Amino acid sequence: MSAETARTVRHDAAARTPLWLDVALAVAFGLFFAYDVWEVVGSIVQLTALGLAFSAIGWVLLVAALVAPVGSFVAAFGLGRRRGVVAKAALYLAGLAVSAALFLTLTVLLGVAGGVVVP
Repeated sequence: MSAETARTVRHDAAARTPLWLDVALAVAFGLFFAYDVWEVVGSIVQLTALGLAFSAIGWVLLVAALVAPVGSFVAAFGLGRRRGVVAKAALYLAGLAVSAALFLTLTVLLGVAGGVVVP
């Protein structure tokens, strides 16, 4: 084994995080992403409880708002698989920021596009 290969192997072994830490990060940040999903479900329940309905575009926007946090979590998890703890945490935080921005954007579009209909 050459010196360059040995250095690469040592670097890869040092960069790997323990499994328990990977799971703890995924669960901790997964709860925040789950809250984003629950927020959308709560919005749907509250609007229907007020007697409001959704148009076709409204349902498309709400489904997109439901899928966005899950997609952001999967993307952050996939991109952070072979990275260190700090990089994984940064990717999860970036995913949360993207999820929040998409939720706000889709919420505004729901009102602007006429997604909520008064029967």
